[in-house]
Amino acid sequence: MRTFFRFIKKIIPPPIKQFFKSFWFKLKYGFWPPPPFTDLSGYEILLDTIIKYQLFKLEGDVVEIGCFLGGGTYKLSKLLERLAPDKKIYAIDIFNPDFDKTQCLEGKTMAEIYKQILRGKNQYEIYKRTIKNCKNVITIVSDTKKIKELPCEKILFAYIDGNHSPTYVKNDFYLVWKKIVPNGVVAFDDYGYDLPQVTETIHQLVGEHWSEILRIWTKGIKTIFIQKK
Repeated sequence: MRTFFRFIKKIIPPPIKQFFKSFWFKLKYGFWPPPPFTDLSGYEILLDTIIKYQLFKLEGDVVEIGCFLGGGTYKLSKLLERLAPDKKIYAIDIFNPDFDKTQCLEGKTMAEIYKQILRGKNQYEIYKRTIKNCKNVITIVSDTKKIKELPCEKILFAYIDGNHSPTYVKNDFYLVWKKIVPNGVVAFDDYGYDLPQVTETIHQLVGEHWSEILRIWTKGIKTIFIQKK
């Protein structure tokens, strides 16, 4: 039977596969997904965490550092529109694909990877098209090191996938952690994956703030969640 289903899966045209994938997404989350190429990290892990732990019931807003093409921003936006329509998403990105020179294990820099994905297209223009119908998103175009204070008073959930150099990983964590409410969560992408400097820096941050942390867990291939006491 498994062989039969594998055979069926192989012969189904990609557009039909994508339709059914999008349909199941709609059934699960209550809204249609954005174009697949706009979310390369798989934000479903984040959506599931927000739902499972009912983070949307906490005080505060959501902060996303590193938006790239906006697909993840869109998913966070539409989920909150359904579950907590009064909350905002502060989406922060410099929108300069040349900015991150951090090198991954295979030798490429993040800037090279981004440019390879974009193929000459404008990152910010794609982002704006992706989130054009998201009413609860506040976009901040900036280098996060130049942001002294986030405009939101409290944060219930933050996702960090910005510049991958250790100084930025620390900066971005400090930027959000001080505003995370009790039981709120900070999540990092690229943990335990092909950017060892990110993993090492997260370990340092966990050690520094251990007394403030309620629990830590990982999900998927490269996402770590840190919940505040």
